[in-house]
Amino acid sequence: MKNTTLVLCSALLLAQVSRAERLTFNDQASWDSWDTPFGLIVSGDNGQLQLKKFAKDVNVIADAADFSYMSVTRDVVSGGVWEALSNPTTGGLVIDGDPNTYWQPNSEDAVEDWAIEIDLGRAVLAKEIRLRFPDQEGAKPLRQFTVYTATGLLIATKEDLFRYDPVFRTTKPNTETLITIPLSYANKDSALVLDADLEIDHNDLNQYKLFQRIRILVEEKNADAALAEIEVVGIGDNISLGTLQRGGVTAGFGVAGPEFLFEYTSILVTGLGGGGGSISGWEEAGLWVGVDLGAVFYIDDMFVYSFSPDEGQLGFGVNGLAGSGHEILFSGGQESLQTTLPGPQSLDYDALLFHDAPNGDGLAYLRYRFAPRKIRYLFWRGLHVGGWGWSTKWGELMLFSPGYPAEVSMQSSFIDLGAEAGDGRPKVIKALHWDADLPVGTRIELRSRSGNSLAPVYTFYDRKNEAVTEEKWNSSPKVLRGPIDTSLVVGEDWGGWSNDYNISGEPFKSDSPRRFVQLEMILSTDDPQSAAAVNELSIEFEEALVQGARGSIVPRTARPNEDTRFTYTLWPQMEAEDSGFDMLRFTVPAQVEAGSIELSIAGQPISPSEISQVGDSLLVRLPSAVLEDSVQVSFTTHLLENATVFPLDLGQSERPGLWQSVEPAERRSNLVMLPDLPGGRLIGDLSCSSSVLTPNGDGVHDEIQIDFVMFKVTGTEPQVDIYDLAGRRVAGLEPTATGQQRQYTWIGLDSTGNTVTPGIYFLRVALGADAGDDKALRTIAVAY
Repeated sequence: MKNTTLVLCSALLLAQVSRAERLTFNDQASWDSWDTPFGLIVSGDNGQLQLKKFAKDVNVIADAADFSYMSVTRDVVSGGVWEALSNPTTGGLVIDGDPNTYWQPNSEDAVEDWAIEIDLGRAVLAKEIRLRFPDQEGAKPLRQFTVYTATGLLIATKEDLFRYDPVFRTTKPNTETLITIPLSYANKDSALVLDADLEIDHNDLNQYKLFQRIRILVEEKNADAALAEIEVVGIGDNISLGTLQRGGVTAGFGVAGPEFLFEYTSILVTGLGGGGGSISGWEEAGLWVGVDLGAVFYIDDMFVYSFSPDEGQLGFGVNGLAGSGHEILFSGGQESLQTTLPGPQSLDYDALLFHDAPNGDGLAYLRYRFAPRKIRYLFWRGLHVGGWGWSTKWGELMLFSPGYPAEVSMQSSFIDLGAEAGDGRPKVIKALHWDADLPVGTRIELRSRSGNSLAPVYTFYDRKNEAVTEEKWNSSPKVLRGPIDTSLVVGEDWGGWSNDYNISGEPFKSDSPRRFVQLEMILSTDDPQSAAAVNELSIEFEEALVQGARGSIVPRTARPNEDTRFTYTLWPQMEAEDSGFDMLRFTVPAQVEAGSIELSIAGQPISPSEISQVGDSLLVRLPSAVLEDSVQVSFTTHLLENATVFPLDLGQSERPGLWQSVEPAERRSNLVMLPDLPGGRLIGDLSCSSSVLTPNGDGVHDEIQIDFVMFKVTGTEPQVDIYDLAGRRVAGLEPTATGQQRQYTWIGLDSTGNTVTPGIYFLRVALGADAGDDKALRTIAVAY
């Protein structure tokens, strides 16, 4: 189970509630207490919770400052202006998004200093660079200059040195206010379309280049030279960034450093030393990588960047370009019990692509285009073991989406209702309420769990801030001990996650009363251009009737479909502030005769003030509120299902609509078994009121009543039919009583409404169950 740190901030919680019995999430501060997938949740103008929309053809400079990494000489740096050698105070104006502001190098500086460099903070896949220049008095376009790009790969170990490739050079003095520089690789790239019917402009397929840095060098000064804006049109937002924070990566031993595929500066080495030898197959060679993106995305574009033999310090030993062949599978997260793929999870995968020989095709960079797939998990495996041999190095794996994620799951912190009320006591949790914008095809799913205790979990660190065992931490000298991190997980009294809440205001589905609550929310969409937005979510709660209540029923076993006398004993746990209860609401499997009910409080017989039953709900109203005494209720009913549970809720006349559940005093102590129920027996007590039918209207045996009980069968409708001796179906009967105790009547008519001829007929009952003895036959004689 994932550890979640407890958030106990009463000031924040008090600010969230509109009245004492509501805890509300409706602004960024309150949503920040939730555990959300990295980079996928944004706050709207009115504080609503929204999903991030991934875009295509975006200016990747605009959010460069959001990306940080560790440089060699400058510690942690963020994207932005790396340096402006001349007039550095105005360098930032070229990426401020305002074409009316500009960077203007100092005319007194040497031309070698007329240079500016932009660091995008991460590697991007871009299709073009746009340079905007002012053209006004005192500010004119740069006349002669060269534009370079660099991948961000270091060519030195102790300095921030990079290899720059020219992508544009003026051939005559420039007078344009906008220069667009298309980007591409020469004879190394290939964009492959996986779906034949995909509408893609093939002229744009190979228009892309990967880089992290842009450097502009001016070759010749001109009067009033200035640069207003640098824009980089990226293929799109790379959803791979953040994978390590949201999900994770696993790999076979033949792959080194797969997690670096999803970092800002990275190297992935794939291969097997010795070129394979006696090893056969990708799994034995360890040539596989599994990726969990941490949410389900719509993905339609994938790019793989391979290092060249002459590329920085990492190109040493590279001679295999993009690899000898691979297959990539994908999954939306559906579990499978039949998969044979390695990894921590068993998932149902589909094939995304099969690329047999990138090396043979002379490819260094791979871009795959396809119709959008819902993808959370990717599985890569090499096809030819001997063809890798430590000769291929991948640096980036980029994924692009046409819009919103398909499914995002998030959880609240552990919400302490006792702390919110200031008394530390459990609360009756009545309902969940929410207000959400749900365009067509979008959904919100909510679940809950609750408990009264939280258990601490300790993580021990050494001085290097690396996790160690508690034993090693205790045995280490004090100077080598690091901090201890404490987090909280659910205690033993917590139940599992509830069923989904379908409508706002629906009664709380987890155990109550409880002090702590945790919520899970899933936002999903069938259209990447639409997404749900949650304006408000609140928990409605009240003071508990009693601090706790436990119950038990006897006997714990019974015979199928036979009247049995049961006694349910209730033990409440009270405190002085509790209001007590005066109503008991049982869920019973069958009708209970009111005259069979006997009630005692603290061992003294008491007459109920009211008894009523509607469906399976049996209400017993007490003459006065119970504050601390035990209560016993005896009643007679019969059971048709094995492992029948007898739930009990407590109520208070003065607090209508509030029901507090009772817990089993011991494990399964509110459950009754039917040990005599045969394992395959599904039809019981089948009987006919007579074996002879005489439909002559004399009032004697003019009809036959058919009764039977269905054991252990739900969700199916019995078929009760009449057949003649030749096996022909004569009539089908409709029930006169439904439920597990069924009743049918036959008055001797066939399916056309005519009276059947005298003779012997078969009554056939069929339940249509998947297993077990679900059919029965009886004979009926018809005479006049």
